[in-house]
Amino acid sequence: HITSYAQSLNYINLGNCKSFEDIQNTIKEYIKLNNIPNNKWLIAFNYDHENLKEKNHPNKNILDPITKNNPIILSHVSGHMGVLNSLGLKELNITNTTPNPEGGEIVTIPNSNEPTGLLLENAFIKNVSKTLSSSNDLSTFLEKAQNDYFSFGITTCQDGFTKLEEFKLLKEFANSGKLKIDIVSYVDIKENRNIYLENQETYTKNYINHYKLGGYKMFLDGSPQGRTAWMETPYLNSNDYGISTLTDDEVEEFINISLKNNIQILAHCNGDAAANQYITLFEKCLKNIKKEKSTNRPVMVHAQLVRKDQLKRMKKINMIPSFFNAHTFYWGDIHIKNFGFERASKISPTKTALDENILFTFHQDSPVVKPNMIHSIWCAVNRITKNGTILGEEEKISVLEALKATTINGAFQYFEENKKGSLEINKLADFVILDKNILDIEPSKIKDIQVLETIKNGESVYKKTS
Repeated sequence: HITSYAQSLNYINLGNCKSFEDIQNTIKEYIKLNNIPNNKWLIAFNYDHENLKEKNHPNKNILDPITKNNPIILSHVSGHMGVLNSLGLKELNITNTTPNPEGGEIVTIPNSNEPTGLLLENAFIKNVSKTLSSSNDLSTFLEKAQNDYFSFGITTCQDGFTKLEEFKLLKEFANSGKLKIDIVSYVDIKENRNIYLENQETYTKNYINHYKLGGYKMFLDGSPQGRTAWMETPYLNSNDYGISTLTDDEVEEFINISLKNNIQILAHCNGDAAANQYITLFEKCLKNIKKEKSTNRPVMVHAQLVRKDQLKRMKKINMIPSFFNAHTFYWGDIHIKNFGFERASKISPTKTALDENILFTFHQDSPVVKPNMIHSIWCAVNRITKNGTILGEEEKISVLEALKATTINGAFQYFEENKKGSLEINKLADFVILDKNILDIEPSKIKDIQVLETIKNGESVYKKTS
């Protein structure tokens, strides 16, 4: 999500906060240092309730003492939930009588209808866009985001849920000549599908100034660390199955649009229930058009808790799992708490996919975490949690297979395997120079490898200075 990553550079980062008091002080300090005018939205991101002393989400009562003059919104590290202060709730017209949107929840104080300030899934996602900066404000941050991606050795990236504002921003940035990284956009199919249809003859065939439209994107559930991923078996010691965000009719409609027009579609699926919805309805749609396999390379994004039997079904219909495999490190300990060790050990089942001869890719879901593919490779090879637990010894893969997932397999996912993904004659000169040989170094030290230089189309676009 490169535009979301760019936006995050202009927000208050709560990633180091360990308590509600830290959150309050961080935002107060930001207000003090930046001379924030009254009524301007204060947007903060990257808080993780599991890393807070209180082990809970903050609420409006925690945020209200910070300022009486500005609406505040905090985005959870997952991007699937967030918290508003009372003024923020008022600005967005969220009251005691506001109904929950489909696939979302306005959390209320127990035994009342009064909002706490916490919004889950569609209740959050639909409202957060109303608070974001304009395209003009973001152009500077998009250039910085591009440079950050280059510093991690990324030469092709994705905008994973493009709406009208993001499309305008990316098109303008590309036309300005400042865009050097290749960006592939996947358009929000539910609300913004016309973006693809109206630009099909131009931005879908080839890159125009390094920008193109790759297809459609839909969200089917939430996040496992936030306990909103949609599960077939409940979370440990609960009757909580997570949240489904689209109906079967909607998902079937969107898949049919994709298949009938031969447009690639990506679906966010974390839980095995969401994976089942996507696979089952894809199978149904293929059967209806008398096809056994898809030719438009559909992708299951995240695929955190996809099961072996589901991977076998995905292979039959040519569906690609793209694993957010850094979950093993960042939230592996939380997954053990939410699912138990055995189920958590199957998070991002890369070795299972490899054994089934299924092509897969990696991503970081930035701005959820930095776009650091080398760290993702380290995660795939070592599968170590923050607390030092090996999570799924049997799901470890080799360094070479992890490299393939980040290079040639990624190129295949974008229909670009003939010009990217490996160093060959007649392919683009997109590559990086590392300070260590990733194939020879001790596997535990892979995460410490540095990108010395990034070359895009034969041009040096990044050099490490220190």
